[in-house]
Amino acid sequence: QVNFRLRDWGVSRQRYWGCPIPIIHCEKCGAVPVPEDQLPVELPRDIVFEGVGSPIKKMPEWYQVACPECGRDAVRETDTFDTFMESSWYHARFMSSDSDSAMVDDRAKYWRQVDHYVGGEEHAILHLLYARFFHKVMRDEDMLVTNEPFEKLLALGMVLQDGSKMSKSSGDAGDPKILLESFGADAVRMAMMFAAPPEQSFEWAENGVEAAHRWLRARLWLTIEQHCQTAEIADLEVAKLSDSQRELRRLTHETLA
Repeated sequence: QVNFRLRDWGVSRQRYWGCPIPIIHCEKCGAVPVPEDQLPVELPRDIVFEGVGSPIKKMPEWYQVACPECGRDAVRETDTFDTFMESSWYHARFMSSDSDSAMVDDRAKYWRQVDHYVGGEEHAILHLLYARFFHKVMRDEDMLVTNEPFEKLLALGMVLQDGSKMSKSSGDAGDPKILLESFGADAVRMAMMFAAPPEQSFEWAENGVEAAHRWLRARLWLTIEQHCQTAEIADLEVAKLSDSQRELRRLTHETLA
């Protein structure tokens, strides 16, 4: 038996950016959905960020409206949706992103589910469950045909600092700009790849980047430099390549990109 330890999901956020919650509050009628012909609700653009809190709470010209049911004075909901409300089903939306008449169209049924979901291990609890919830609701509404949104899941480990998750909010995240300027992106990528398997967390150590930088200089970059100085590189005539050579060239460019 699996115990998901589910708890109520607070879907509202007290901030400007995000999808508006299409509800109007009326003293007589209570919470009233915005009429369908008035959707989507769009946030105002002429905003000023100052102080704390959401700026739209200070814009009565936007949130003061008439109740759709009784016509009395009412107010729009000024909270916005949690971003999980959108990111829980955007994998299906990608398949028909240009559709302006429905959440998804028949192309979502054609492309079916996502082959491989890759995300941080924190996604394996909240976001994965929310995505499964949305997917199954959309399946029941005949928008999708598969029972699960993702065929495979790879939960990436965390980068740790002194045993805790490294993050900007805790102030212990290193400045990537300094590392990139000192050692280059290749060394940073290589250090992270060799620190641990993708699914395992690891303790961050900048000396690993230094070691990767030394190895790249001594082995890879020096070899490439020597080859460029001594080898005779002929002009490439793409039209004369065989099918296998064309495929190799395509894969090389795809990998580098």
